[in-house]
Amino acid sequence: MSDKDSKNLITLLESVILMQMLVENLETLQGTHYNRQLLKQQIKALIKVIAPLAERDYKIVFNNGEQDTQNIIMEYEKLVNFISLQQLPQKVALSQMVEAFNFDRKTMEATTHRILKKHA
Repeated sequence: MSDKDSKNLITLLESVILMQMLVENLETLQGTHYNRQLLKQQIKALIKVIAPLAERDYKIVFNNGEQDTQNIIMEYEKLVNFISLQQLPQKVALSQMVEAFNFDRKTMEATTHRILKKHA
């Protein structure tokens, strides 16, 4: 698999994961006080549109790179679990790290590798 194909696969998988998370969150909203009239209709419509796309695209990704797909899913699960266990100040710091990563990816990656190597 070429670097471009691998990058496209990762991008597609990230989209699939985000769509699945959106579907789950929308389904959760259905059981809350937000589930009223117009919003109720819009949530239902969004789920109907997003769920089949996520399922279709997941099959495409999974069939094209089963091991890569599983590795990426494991990393997302670890990240989500880690973030969910953090208190608010740590969540703010993590979001700032993501923002810094978006500004200067190479520096953040180098810093991360240096810290992990130091504590390995």
